[in-house]
Amino acid sequence: MATEVTKLKKNSYDCEECVIVPAVDIYETGDEYVLKADMPGVQKEDLDITFEKNQLEINGKVDPSLVDDENIRYREYTLYNYNRRFTVGEGIDSQKIAARLEDGVLTLTLPKSEAVKPRKIEVKSE
Repeated sequence: MATEVTKLKKNSYDCEECVIVPAVDIYETGDEYVLKADMPGVQKEDLDITFEKNQLEINGKVDPSLVDDENIRYREYTLYNYNRRFTVGEGIDSQKIAARLEDGVLTLTLPKSEAVKPRKIEVKSE
């Protein structure tokens, strides 16, 4: 699920500053790139996705009620907030980037600009 937890306090699972770098799969089609990030516990209103100067940044906050330690009896993993940053090339149409969150999976669609899309060249006969 997660590849790294940063800023973890020594011997503590109660860490408000902890951030998980979510696992991401990236797919490419002729028209777009698709990123799928695992972010369980994050709701749509707690997501912040920005694109600035070819930097795509994803921040997700987990609802504190989901990590309530008061009544926990057994835990195999803890939900933390998420952060991931990507450097994106010039070939993306940043005005058309779309995001969808469903069942803890964030799907980002980054359409390719017309200049970098493959095109078919018509062969003419004389």
